Amino acid sequence: MATARLKLRITFDFEVDAPTSLAQTEHTELCRRISDLLGPLVLQGMPTITAKQLAKAGAMLAGHHHHLEVGNLAAPAIPRETLVSAAPHLTDDELEQLGRRAAPKAPAGGDELLRYLRRQALAMINEYRLVPCNVEAKLKSGGDVRLNATLNLTNGSVMVSERDRQHRIQAEPITVVAAEGSARLPASSAGHTLSGPVIEVAVHALAQHRDPLIQSWLKQP
Repeated sequence: MATARLKLRITFDFEVDAPTSLAQTEHTELCRRISDLLGPLVLQGMPTITAKQLAKAGAMLAGHHHHLEVGNLAAPAIPRETLVSAAPHLTDDELEQLGRRAAPKAPAGGDELLRYLRRQALAMINEYRLVPCNVEAKLKSGGDVRLNATLNLTNGSVMVSERDRQHRIQAEPITVVAAEGSARLPASSAGHTLSGPVIEVAVHALAQHRDPLIQSWLKQP
């Protein structure tokens, strides 16, 4: 198999005047039906034609992958701040995708909507998204301490570095400092294990500082 040296991405956005029976279909089923409708003629035809055209320059198609996403424009849009409140670990593009996917079946609002969006977001992206941080706390023996740690934007857990795990800290006050100091987040502690203090930042606190936190994550190598 040829070795890939280039990555080619071609994107088309199609706006479709669909019948009501199709527009009201649940998101996953809608994507499946559209995929079936397009079939090999479209989904395999593009790679075939692309390979033939690239061959004119002596290039060979080493592989390909397609992604099909259908957004329901008829469904009421979910405000961005609501999406961020439920899923501060997502990038801008992923938040837009979440809004399109969740809108057709989203509850009216309130905590039920946030729980629904949170489930949908974690179904999309549940990987660890880590940023470096420091933990400012008070030792149980008295005095202040600053621990080196890593903050997981996906669930708010804080992992203290190995060299600082022996420190036993008080349950409060605890502040997690991230994004080069631009994000200061209140945190709570549930005790101490072999892995060090058990520290957590609530999702709503992550959401309040989402923009600098996501920028910090995007900068990670």
